[in-house]
Amino acid sequence: MKKIFALIVMGLTMLMTVSAQAEIKMNYVKDGLVTTVANYSLAGYCDPAYPLYINGQKIDVTKDGYFSYYAPLSIGKNVFNFDNTSSKSTYTITRKAAANSSGAYSDPFKAVSFTGQVNMDNPTVRSRPDEANDDLITPYVKGTLVRITGENSEYYRTVHDNYLYKSAVDKTNKVYGVNAVKNLSYNNGIIFSMDRPTEYAVLLTSDSIKVILYDTKGAGFANPDKNVFRNVNYEKDIEGNAVYTFYFAQPGKYIGYKPVFENGNMRIMFNEKSAVEKGTLKGATIVLDAGHGGEDAGTLGLGNVYEKTVTLSVTNLLKDYLTSKGAEVILTRSDDTYVALDARTAKINEVMPDVAVSIHCNSRNEWENFGELKGTLDLYTYDSSTAFVENISQTMNAPYEKNNLALTRISACPAVLIETGYMSNPDEYAYLTSEAGQKELALKIGQAIEKYFGEI
Repeated sequence: MKKIFALIVMGLTMLMTVSAQAEIKMNYVKDGLVTTVANYSLAGYCDPAYPLYINGQKIDVTKDGYFSYYAPLSIGKNVFNFDNTSSKSTYTITRKAAANSSGAYSDPFKAVSFTGQVNMDNPTVRSRPDEANDDLITPYVKGTLVRITGENSEYYRTVHDNYLYKSAVDKTNKVYGVNAVKNLSYNNGIIFSMDRPTEYAVLLTSDSIKVILYDTKGAGFANPDKNVFRNVNYEKDIEGNAVYTFYFAQPGKYIGYKPVFENGNMRIMFNEKSAVEKGTLKGATIVLDAGHGGEDAGTLGLGNVYEKTVTLSVTNLLKDYLTSKGAEVILTRSDDTYVALDARTAKINEVMPDVAVSIHCNSRNEWENFGELKGTLDLYTYDSSTAFVENISQTMNAPYEKNNLALTRISACPAVLIETGYMSNPDEYAYLTSEAGQKELALKIGQAIEKYFGEI
C-alpha cells in the first residue's frame, strides 16, 4: 500500500513538473500586440522535452527550452499558432502601415537668457545636441554656474555652445557676472580661488592637465610645487578665457581627476596610479558595480531570471577572483538592493580607485533578430578610459565603443561597463543564467583586469 501511495505521489509530482515546464511563455510579446514594424522576434521558453512548432514550422530550441523565431509581419492581422505537444497557444500581432513623415524631425532652439546651476555631478555635457557619443565633453560637477542662452524641449544651450539636459540645470538668482582667479595654489589638488563657480573644460594626459575657465580672468601661479609640476603655463585664448596647462613632474603618475566647488574655490584633485606588486594585484583598488538591483530588475530576457540576479552573481564571483590576487575590491552593492545611479557614481568618486567596472547584461528591441545578436560588448565614455577598454576588449576578444552612460561618465578613473551577453538570445540567456557561465564570465573579466594591471 505504501508503495502504491508513493507511486501515486511520484506520478502527481511528475505531472506537476511537466505542467510547470509545459507552458509556452514569451516575455517580449503579448497577444494582441499592434505595431508598425515589418519583423518581430517571437522568443521565450517552452518544454524542452518536446519539439516546438510555430504555424507548422519546427523551431530550434536549446536544451533548456529557450527559443527565438524572427517572424515576418504582413500588413493586417498575423496569427501565430504555437504547438509544443504538451502546450498549445496562439498569439496575434497586428501590423499597421507606418504614418507618412512630412519631413525630418525638428526641435528648434529659442533664445532665452538666465543663469543656471548644475544640480548633479557628471551630467551629460555635449558639444552638439545630436545625441552622438563623440559629442560628449568634460563632465561638470554640482554647483557649476552656466549662462543659458537657448533651449528646446530637451536641452539648454550655454553661452559657450555647450548643451546640457534641462533636468540637470536649475534656474538660480545667483549673479553670473565677471569672474577672476584671485589666487592659485596647490593643496591636495589645484585650488582656484575665484568669484564664482564657472563653466570649465579639463583635458588630462599622461604628461599634463589643461584647464580652461570660461569667462574668467586668470592669474599666474607664483610658486608651483616642483614635486608635482615641472612647469605651469598661463595664457588667454582668443575669447579671453583663462587657460592653464600644468606639466607634471612625473609623467604617467595620474590616472584621473575630480573637480569640486567648495567655499568659493574650485579644487581639482588628482587620482594617483597605485603601485601594484608585480605578478599580483596587491596595491590595486577596484570598484565593481553590479548593474540594477532591488526594484530595478533590469531585463528579464527569455525566462524567469532577471538581469539584476546575473550581474550580482558575476560581480561577487569577480570580487572573489580579484581579492584572491591581492586587490582591494569595493562594491556599489553586495545584495539585492536598489542603489541609485548617482549614489553609485558618488561611490566611485569618493574612492577614486585605479579602475571601475560595471557589470550588465544586454538585450535588444523586439523588432530585431534576437538569434543573430550575441556577444560581449565593452562600453566607455571618455578618452581617459581608452587604454583600459582596449585592453579589456582585446583580452576578452570583444568589441568596444563609446556610449553615454552614468557609470562610465567618470573622470576620476578609467571606467568601463561590460555588457556580458544578450538576455534576449536563447543560447546566451542559458549561458548567463547558469552557474558555469557566470563562473566563466567572472574568470574572463578577472583575467582581463589582471592583464591590464600587468601592462600599465
